[in-house]
Amino acid sequence: MNAARMAWFASACSVLACAGTPVRGGYTTRDERPGPVKRLASFVPGHCEDNSHADLAPRVRSVEIVETTSGRPLLLEHRQGHDLLIAENHFDDGSSWVFQVIVKAENLVREWRIPRSAGATGSLVVGRELKEVLRTGHFEAQLASAYLSCSLVPQGSDLPRGSTNPTP
Repeated sequence: MNAARMAWFASACSVLACAGTPVRGGYTTRDERPGPVKRLASFVPGHCEDNSHADLAPRVRSVEIVETTSGRPLLLEHRQGHDLLIAENHFDDGSSWVFQVIVKAENLVREWRIPRSAGATGSLVVGRELKEVLRTGHFEAQLASAYLSCSLVPQGSDLPRGSTNPTP
């Protein structure tokens, strides 16, 4: 495909809201919640940095954990300049929920660690996929390397927006 055709396709997809890059473990949609849901928790990005520990401005506006009417938890990531990312793939890891999606075309993993306890700080890590382990009802992706990490501060907490510290 030549460059002009690729540019046209990309622009047509952005206008028409094409599925874009396939996402495993979730999907993207216009900035709308998927039907009736109950919000369990909401976070805003705290301190974000790249793999050399240089500060980065987050493109994530907020992260919500919601529960569907069937009791299924979903993670909603509101991103600046992008459609809503909905992560369905999740598993328990002690005191946290771990949500993961794989952006197939780029072989990238987005992993959110969301604390089950109110007021605790979570995290977002984006990195290259090393391998994927299939489990019953979900998968667990292992990261080869991370190029972005952010703390996720509970929305409405007394912590400063750039904080990496959990509440006591």
